[in-house]
This record gives sequence, structure tokens and C-alpha cells, in this order.
Amino acid sequence: MKSFIYSIIFFVLISFSLESQEVILSFKNEEVSKRIKKDSYVLSNKINNELAIILVERKDVFTYLYDSDFNKISELKTENVKSKYNEIIGYSINDLTYNAVFSNLKKNKFSILSLNFKTKVSNIAEIKFDLEDEIYLDAITYKNRFFLLSAKQNNVLNIRELDENFKINLIKTVTLNNTKDDLDLLTSKIRFGPFYLAKSTTANLKKIDNTVPSAIELTSSESKMYQKNNMIYFSFDNNKNATLLYSLNLDDFTLDFKTYDYPKGNLGEFKKFNSFLLDNYLYQIASSKEEMKFSIKSLNGKLIKEFYIQKTHPISFKNSPIIQEGVTALPFVTKREMEATTKYLRKITSGNVGLTVLKNVNVYYVTLGGFQIITNSGPMMVGPAVNSSGTLVAYNPTYVNYSYYSTTKSTYFNSILNSDFKHIKGKFKDNVFDKIKSYKSSMQLYLTAEDVFFHNGELYFGSFNQKEQEYNLVEF
Repeated sequence: MKSFIYSIIFFVLISFSLESQEVILSFKNEEVSKRIKKDSYVLSNKINNELAIILVERKDVFTYLYDSDFNKISELKTENVKSKYNEIIGYSINDLTYNAVFSNLKKNKFSILSLNFKTKVSNIAEIKFDLEDEIYLDAITYKNRFFLLSAKQNNVLNIRELDENFKINLIKTVTLNNTKDDLDLLTSKIRFGPFYLAKSTTANLKKIDNTVPSAIELTSSESKMYQKNNMIYFSFDNNKNATLLYSLNLDDFTLDFKTYDYPKGNLGEFKKFNSFLLDNYLYQIASSKEEMKFSIKSLNGKLIKEFYIQKTHPISFKNSPIIQEGVTALPFVTKREMEATTKYLRKITSGNVGLTVLKNVNVYYVTLGGFQIITNSGPMMVGPAVNSSGTLVAYNPTYVNYSYYSTTKSTYFNSILNSDFKHIKGKFKDNVFDKIKSYKSSMQLYLTAEDVFFHNGELYFGSFNQKEQEYNLVEF
């Protein structure tokens, strides 16, 4: 009986803790349907910390502008861009005019939804712009300016900016040279099973937000892009000998280049390599079916710490079992634990190795593992993040990380390091994405238009409650 009572008390305490998560703002919209899924996205003003919330239901767009204290400044209802523009790739802001930039799937046509919250007038403009022989890479917003990145052959990177007249102008061209091997760093041929498709090229880069949890599926990419303040970092692990790291300054567009040698095997040559960038350190993983090394280096190349795994020995620095998520040998079982180091090494080396590092106060939470791509009759790729009704949201790497994290399919173990990168005992605490998932589960709402984003240095979860016809913004 006591056990039952304690269970009830524990459940109530947990429920109260989850449901008491602070709601920063809330507003009703009774014009929309209670049955149709909706999209939402936000445009965060990096200069004055205003926030534009855009709620989309099919062709109708409802927009709301709030000041830095979440007091409503203005709202505006308008029409959506054409359905063929199904990805928001970025935005620019000029005073009270907020411009959301969309593209089609092929990234060769672009459209702008311009919202003037002062005059309460909107405008939709299709941009007359053709990349011709270039491949679209990504887009970023810096100081409320919209930049489009594209690549040409021979690792040429073009940087363009959207002006006030909705023209995309070339402002800088840089070349990622300094490579000994003839590597295509920015683009690659599309694979169909074991074959490459002729004349089919795609961007290599995966955009990473390293301030939130990341899934192995995302970080196992050989080519990654990070943005921190005025710097863009491009890291590449498709070289045979070293991680290549390029740093692009968005204020003067200067480019810096460094290499970081891969760890060397004790028993033989490593087969797979990858890296992860966080703060002023580069974290590298190298594996074979016989052994693995995990090294930490400062950005000046100095080796700070190195951990080693050999297949016949237990892993000394893990803080969790070895976990396999996704498809297993048992039907209806999507997660299982294993202890054998040899199985772990075999599984991660047969796929794409990867690692993630997350810092919380002075503790580093590390995940080391691999993601195995299952080949079928379709192209070999991991799908991008989409929101409620299928619109791509690659412009927001925080939401992309959240989407991948919620559907992970990989083999990994967790490790905890202190500020000196020494292994310490303890259990992985629930991270912010775990807390969002628990919050959603506890609230039991009819949620749509979900979004996870940073604004003014804080992380928020936004969603629309279909039943109550209410949008809520919650701080985590």
C-alpha cells in the first residue's frame, strides 16, 4: 500500500514539475481550423530582440510581432507563398519589415514573403535569380542580413547577399584550396545504391547547432558547417590523413585554414574518421573493427586528451551501456543494450562513425558511436527535418537537431568528462530535448506547428494547440 501511495506522490510531483514549465506568451487564433495541421516558424531579430511568429494554415498566414519583453507590437494576416516554395531557408530584417526567404526543392527558384508590421502590408515576390552552374549549399542570417552560399567546381565558394530590392548580389568568392588530394569538399555525386548518378550533384554540408544535443545521424556526416557569432566553420573528414577546418569571417569574409591529423591506430590503420567542433576544441573519433581512439585537441593543434578502446577489453570511460537504437534482430524491438566491445566496434565501423559533445556548466557530455545506412532501391541519404505539414526547416539548425534527436537510429555509448577532460562517474542527465519530449507527453495536447529555436540566448518550444486554438511559447 505504501509503495502504491509513494508511486502516486512521485507521479504527481513529476507531473507538476513538467506542467509548471513557464509559458512565456500565449495567444488565441479562432480563425483557423481545429482539424488542419499547421506550420510555424520564427524570425528572431538579433539586434533589438524582437520576435516575429508566423503561423501558417495552407494558404493563410497569421503573423505576430513581439518586443524583447514579449509585448505584442503588431499583427498581420496575409497569403502564403506558392506551394512549390516548400522550404524556408532564411530571413532578413530591416526595421519593422521582416523578409522570409523560401526555395523550391531543387534550390533553383526563390520567393520572398515580406511583412511590414508598421504599415501592416505584405508582399510576395519571386526572385529572378539562377545559380546556373553552381550548387546551392546553405543560407545564413547574420546581423539580420541574409546570405546565400553556393559552390562551383574546384571548391569555389560564392557568397551572396539579399538587398532591399529583393536582388541576390554576389559579394565575395573564396576558394577552399590547400588540399593535397583532389577532393570535392562542398559537393558530391548522388548515390543510388552502390552507383553514382551521372550529372547529379548535391551539397555535402550538414548544418550543426552544437549548443544543443545532436544525433549521430547528423554528426556522422563527413562535411559539416557551424555558425558561431560572426564565424562560419566548415569541417571535412573525407580526407585520408586529417580533418580539414576552414573558418570564414562574416565581417570581412577572410578565410582561414587548418588541418588536424587523425589519431593513429595501435594495432593497424583506422578505417573510419570523424570530428565535432565545440568552443575552442576539435574532438576526433577514429575506428576499425579492432580498436578506436577518441582525441581532444585545441584549435592550435595541441593534443589535450586521448581515450583508447581495444576490442578484447571493456570500455573504461563509458557512463552508459552500449546502446543500439533503430532496427534490431528482434521484431518490434527498437532499442537494446550490449556489453561486448567487439560488437560495438564492428557495428560502428560498418557504417558512418560520429560523435557529439555537449557542454553543461563545466561538464562535457560525450556520445561516441556510428550510424549504419540501410541500402535499398532508393538514394542513400538521411532525410531532412520537416515540420507539421511537411515544410522543410533547414534554416533553423536547432529544430533540425531536435528532429534528428527524436528519431535516432544508431549504436553508441555515453561518457562524461570534467573541465580537464578527465572521465568522471555519473549518469547522463536529461538534456533539454528530453525535457521538451517529457513536457509534450505530460501535457497531452493536440499539438501542431511545433518549433524549437533560440531567441535572445534562450531556448524555446513553440506549438499550437488545435483543441484550444491557442499558440503557446514555453522557455526551457
